[in-house]
Amino acid sequence: MSLLHPSPLSWRQADLDVFVATAGSDYAGFVGAATLGYEAQGPRGENLGVHASVDAAQAAVDGHRVRVTDSVPRRPRPLRVRRGGTHGRVCGPT
Repeated sequence: MSLLHPSPLSWRQADLDVFVATAGSDYAGFVGAATLGYEAQGPRGENLGVHASVDAAQAAVDGHRVRVTDSVPRRPRPLRVRRGGTHGRVCGPT
């Protein structure tokens, strides 16, 4: 799977009003019926809002997944590595 071109979502109906998304074999989110429409959640439980239709909620899950995978945070590499202790110093009892 490429980060720039993630595999398409596969939707399966888990119950009458619950749809589960997978990307390859990984869980990608779900859509379920709510009082005011259809609730969408991302793969880590992120609340993606309540939408008027199943298609709109599924699009929110897919759009969230693309945004997350396109912006991969990277930690800066340290300029130098510190070593423990001081050269020539002996630790312990003398």
